[in-house]
Amino acid sequence: MSQEAAIAQNNIVDGPRYLIPEDEYDYGHPEVIFWTHYFMNEAQKLNVFANIKATLESKRSRVAAETMANAWYDFSCYVPVFITKAVAQTDDPERQHHLIQIAYDELGGRDKTLIHSKLFLEAISGIGINVTGRSSAGSVKDVLGALDRILVDTKSQYGIVGLLLSFEIIAQENIETVYESLCYNEAARDILSATPFFKIHRADETEHIRHSIANFLRFCKTDAQREEFRKSFDDGLYFWNRFWDQCARLINVATSKSPRLAEGNKISLHPSAVAELRGADGLSAMKG
Repeated sequence: MSQEAAIAQNNIVDGPRYLIPEDEYDYGHPEVIFWTHYFMNEAQKLNVFANIKATLESKRSRVAAETMANAWYDFSCYVPVFITKAVAQTDDPERQHHLIQIAYDELGGRDKTLIHSKLFLEAISGIGINVTGRSSAGSVKDVLGALDRILVDTKSQYGIVGLLLSFEIIAQENIETVYESLCYNEAARDILSATPFFKIHRADETEHIRHSIANFLRFCKTDAQREEFRKSFDDGLYFWNRFWDQCARLINVATSKSPRLAEGNKISLHPSAVAELRGADGLSAMKG
């Protein structure tokens, strides 16, 4: 099946899309609606996009787009690896079944031509950008490594569910921020919007969020379980804070070195990011 055919098939459905059949926690379930709004509001309190938005206002350029493309490609390849590692730390087959679904979706489901990281490469090639590994080889991978260490330290089954929800809860804002970072001119906007990568993500991120909320409701029933869930959820939100601040930093560094750009105003990171940029202990420093 071609990419276009697969996308069309996904879009022509009777009602909202589901990763797997859902007979309880569907889109209209009152608890799904309540907790989706609740956790989204909790995520918004950290204002994780503040630095990247401020940076793009003054540094939007091809160099900034190239830098973001390298960083997001690293992340896109990392997503299914991280989720499968998380699932491997759980011991209940039913929980594993539900938690693995997003990783399967990221890897194209039944169609390998829809692997998300490959679709991303196709999308950026349409605007003349290729991944080089130059910009994100150090600090973005360091951020991802810090998240790996958080995962290893998460011994609770309910904490795993919380970490995976935090991974998805701002997915829609993530995709739009990536889009804005890549749009170094007006022509890029239309080209990127028409790509399978952005069409799929704009249509399907809501299902990843709903599915993750359903996992919270399905597997975290008691107050004690939800307390363990919440601790890991918060850890995951701090990861996003660090990730986007690092992307802003990379763009500032890359554009300040580029001979293709005139010198602009320097964008400094807000105080909460300073501790994060010191290395693997940044998350603890922020929370302490």
